[in-house]
Amino acid sequence: MPIETKQSSRAKSETPRLKSAQAGVAVVAEGGGQRGIFTAGVLDAFLDEQINPFQLGLGVSAGAQNLLSYFLGEKGYARRAIAELTAAPGFFVPYRWLGSRGVIDLDNYFKETVENPEYRLPYKRISSVQRSRKLLFVATNGVSLKPVYLEPDKHTVLDHLKASSAVPLLYKSRVVVNQQHVVDGGVADPLPVQKAIAMGARQIVVIRTASADAQQSSWRQRVDDLPIRRALPSKWLAMLEVHDQSYQAALDLMRNPPAGVSIMSIAPKDALRSHAFGSSSVAIIEDYEIGLQEGRRAARRLQTWLGQQNKINLRKLKELTPTT
Repeated sequence: MPIETKQSSRAKSETPRLKSAQAGVAVVAEGGGQRGIFTAGVLDAFLDEQINPFQLGLGVSAGAQNLLSYFLGEKGYARRAIAELTAAPGFFVPYRWLGSRGVIDLDNYFKETVENPEYRLPYKRISSVQRSRKLLFVATNGVSLKPVYLEPDKHTVLDHLKASSAVPLLYKSRVVVNQQHVVDGGVADPLPVQKAIAMGARQIVVIRTASADAQQSSWRQRVDDLPIRRALPSKWLAMLEVHDQSYQAALDLMRNPPAGVSIMSIAPKDALRSHAFGSSSVAIIEDYEIGLQEGRRAARRLQTWLGQQNKINLRKLKELTPTT
């Protein structure tokens, strides 16, 4: 559910900043193409408040790109990349459906983030980030359709980002990582909450780009918008089945987490105005502002939530510890 919290400015100013990674605290960021502008707003609000308690980050597609700029401390970068680079002429061209280049041009997008001074991201700093935190990008094995969890460093970060973002059919270049063909992580694990728990996370913030009550992901919604979805190849249909099963399993887990695990969900109250691709500038700006508002609410609540959950977990641990 979207976070609804009211707090006085005095109380806000007295809230300690969460600058250091805290054990067992994780953030999961859903993909969604240009709908990732909502996540950019949420994370920029966190950076405004100097909040990053997350020892672990798991990002999918646009969520991976958002978490990278957040963990690097680059406030505003994801907003500019989505609002400007993905809206640039040539990035999303539907009539290229039958061509060799594909509908979306990830190659030029990432080239801009390396070569253009206006959009250059300090990718090499990811290696220093990984020494104190752990950031993973989710991709999908293109053959087995199993999730692949990539831990980028300064040498691999670009390839891993592209792997997580390589939307089947829309991006036609073959992406190979560790000798395996990979595609968009939203196929196999669109909300990697279970992976976060398996890695030891006990307090998890999940940032969704689908609305709070949506039962379908942004990835599924963008597929349903395709004009030729009835003629999709069998491999694509298999991907949809895997995706839907994984997404529903993640929603079930979020509703009923295992004992000792607590989950905070941040999501827009209503469906975002932006689309996966081809959104208007007005829609992107409005959805970013919505993300900022939700992020500010979350930032005000996060300190209290983490403190309360730590007390609960310590009490449960004490109850389970045999007395002599």
